[in-house]
Amino acid sequence: MIPMFADKHYPSENLAPEALDAYLAKGWYRMGQTIFTTHFLCFQQHFYSAIWVRLDLEEYNFRKSIRKIMRRNNREFRHVFRSGKIDREKERLYQRYRRSFSGMLAPSLKDSLLDGEEKNIYHSIEVSIYDGDRLIAFSFFDLGKNSSASILGVYDPEYDRYSLGFYTMLLELQYCMDLGLKYYYPGYVVPGYPRFDYKLRIGEVDYYDLYSNTWLPFTELQPEDIPITRMEQELSNLKRMLNKYNIPSQLKYYPLFESNLFGFWQAPYFDYPILLHCFPQKVANRFIMGVYDVRNQCFHLLQCSLLEDFQFFFNESYIQSFDPRRFFTELLVINRYIKTADSAKEIVEFILENVRVRNAED
Repeated sequence: MIPMFADKHYPSENLAPEALDAYLAKGWYRMGQTIFTTHFLCFQQHFYSAIWVRLDLEEYNFRKSIRKIMRRNNREFRHVFRSGKIDREKERLYQRYRRSFSGMLAPSLKDSLLDGEEKNIYHSIEVSIYDGDRLIAFSFFDLGKNSSASILGVYDPEYDRYSLGFYTMLLELQYCMDLGLKYYYPGYVVPGYPRFDYKLRIGEVDYYDLYSNTWLPFTELQPEDIPITRMEQELSNLKRMLNKYNIPSQLKYYPLFESNLFGFWQAPYFDYPILLHCFPQKVANRFIMGVYDVRNQCFHLLQCSLLEDFQFFFNESYIQSFDPRRFFTELLVINRYIKTADSAKEIVEFILENVRVRNAED
């Protein structure tokens, strides 16, 4: 079975440190008490790639500008490391932070970290920042055997000028270096969407490359190799080639690409963020979709069908907000792989041959 771009596991009991290391090394990340991966995102109806990054801590040193932030905030405030704990003081600060935050956050700190449960299956450490006796910031990070993942940072909006969110990350880094850990995982960055760029400030990070399944220097990531960009380019080229032969197709974005994270049952969900709908007027509930897979740099021609009752997965008003001329907004499952090819030319030749065969049979 071809792995999903978006997937989620439900570890039971306590997650072993070695298991967390293995998940993180493959571009997975904690979400509540689950662990998940995703490689695409949709913000304000625009599609982006999620690029997972990590910092190699061996021989890492804080650069001058970072040391300056550390010295200033260390003089102004005190900080405490301890086992991660949710309490009323942190919940109150979380709610203040949440009201000032422009994006989506869980209703409570407990929901964010524990999915509302009581037990934490991760080995979580917190660093709390105090101005006198007043809690003004905190963050949680999880420890594996050789690595650590930064999970959540919260700060008092009144102290915005002190860069406390970044400061807690720096304190996490120092803690991990003192432990002798090898890797620090701050999550993903999103090329073209600068909200997450602060994670690049910590140093020269590596990124997880889907094609090689290895970590490469982020400085080597070229714009044309960003997965969503590569998909757009390859499918646009395929569409142009089909147009030459008057083969109808529609290039559309698919906002339901993360269905596998939210579905109530196992199914072969379609999880590509962009698709080429071939022969769009042919057969109801039978769809021929062309996709480009950046993991093995090939094209797939897929036969898909609709999964009914998709309103159980996604809010109906959310779906209706997408223009059907640009987006495919019905929930798809993959029935079978019709054709896999290394080039758009092979896909076009296959389609032409099969169109001729069907016409002859008619």
